Amino acid sequence: MVTSKSKKLEPNICWRCGVLLNSRTTQSAIQCKVCNRSFHRKCYLTDTGIGKDDVQSCVCCLCGVLRLPYPPRIQENSLAVKFLRDGYCVISLSNNPKEKKILLETLEKFRVNAERYFNAFMRSYENELEFSTKVPSLESGFSNFRERGKGRFELISSEIEKEVQSLLKKSKLLWNTLDLLLTPASRRVREAKKVMSAGCFYSLPGSSLQNLHTDGPSLSSVKDLYPYAVNVFIPLVPFDKTNGTEFFPGSHRIEWQSIDPQKRKSKIPTIPLGMALLFDYRVLHRGLRNQRGSPRPCYYTTVVRSWYKDKFNFSLARYRTTLNVPSYLLENRKGESMRKKRKTE
Repeated sequence: MVTSKSKKLEPNICWRCGVLLNSRTTQSAIQCKVCNRSFHRKCYLTDTGIGKDDVQSCVCCLCGVLRLPYPPRIQENSLAVKFLRDGYCVISLSNNPKEKKILLETLEKFRVNAERYFNAFMRSYENELEFSTKVPSLESGFSNFRERGKGRFELISSEIEKEVQSLLKKSKLLWNTLDLLLTPASRRVREAKKVMSAGCFYSLPGSSLQNLHTDGPSLSSVKDLYPYAVNVFIPLVPFDKTNGTEFFPGSHRIEWQSIDPQKRKSKIPTIPLGMALLFDYRVLHRGLRNQRGSPRPCYYTTVVRSWYKDKFNFSLARYRTTLNVPSYLLENRKGESMRKKRKTE
């Protein structure tokens, strides 16, 4: 972290990996045309999804360097301050009593929907296995259905995406916070945000404990940058230490590497229904084993800066096959038949 007064650039280093550039590597280095920071050719814009010739600015300009004190607009939002410090925060989707009642009813409806969607995907996969020997395993995954650890599934469909959008579109506090986190870059380079993905994580009872991981790398080992991607989790059942997500606060920051490993403490946020969990792509975390006797469905979306492309978690090369799920399996046929019955009466 730097202060607002530190304007002098570091010695001749690569601003991605932090290695000093010698006379040989300096000649082949790429220099940002906006801020004049230097990068190894292999480091410049790596892991961003941007071609090296597509833009003239570096990740420091595209994201913005974190400086203390934060700008007043960020200081006024305590959730944004906590997010930048810890790498995550929990935010209410609605503070209006009437709206919250409707929200809780909607979350219960979507919980039932998520169970139906999971059963539809699983049934479709089992049907594929019956008729073909070339079906990918769920571990290797489909573009819309995969197993991320024993008993932990990811589902992606247009139905789920619409439901996620309906939950988030009215939450002004959430979008205001995302605006602060994802659009604070230098006035010289101002990038908008976009929704990159949406889906459902479905954890069965007894699901495995995930390995500690980040969803994306730090884009600079020299200075802390503002986030380039933020995950938004919307639990459809309450989250706690029996089924939630464990985080290592501050692990997205450069200073984390200098902390004694024995002093690195984790936290498991409690998330009641009606709340959302926002966390940085770079923060260390893992999904806990589901110790409850019922599934743990969680809707999610990932909001990113407009230039960012995740070519690992959502790679077409990695997930080449799409599982065909018949629409009739996804539909609420009981609800549809009830509506038709009311029309005829």
